[in-house]
Amino acid sequence: MLMSALLFFVILGAALGALLGMAATFFKVESNPLVDQIEGLLPGGQCGQCGEAGCRQAAEKIVSGELHPDCCPPGGSVLAATMADILGVAIEISDEQKELVAVIEEAQCSGCHRCVKACPFDAIVGAPKQLHTVIKDVCTGCQLCSESCPQHCLTMEELIPDAKHWYWPKPTSSVAA
Repeated sequence: MLMSALLFFVILGAALGALLGMAATFFKVESNPLVDQIEGLLPGGQCGQCGEAGCRQAAEKIVSGELHPDCCPPGGSVLAATMADILGVAIEISDEQKELVAVIEEAQCSGCHRCVKACPFDAIVGAPKQLHTVIKDVCTGCQLCSESCPQHCLTMEELIPDAKHWYWPKPTSSVAA
């Protein structure tokens, strides 16, 4: 009796799995590979600073031309240049933008937890009514957390290059004519 019940459920599971596999291939929705590529470049924080609900919607509008490639503040100028290159669009990028990172003045932090809730990249850690701190390697400098802090103990500071955060200067053209 037990063996027949076990056999029944194994056969039922295999049949339903095969049905789901066939349905997945039959009802597959093809998407634009360019949209997938642009979405893969975006930070994925769903922060909404570009005016869209999420990064997928932003990627669709960037590909269709409704949004400019430099619409993503957390991505910065490097992301904008990369997307413009992929799309074949010319954009003007200001001189080297400064990279920002959030810094919490820990003596003033009351642990209200609003900055943690505002950060779409989970770069701020801390429990409610406890001290909070920023993981600088994860922070994109989007400034959403600094707007939400009621004590104004969270500021944005320029990320100074060190051994972990080094960037090479842009190459200059030195071709002799």
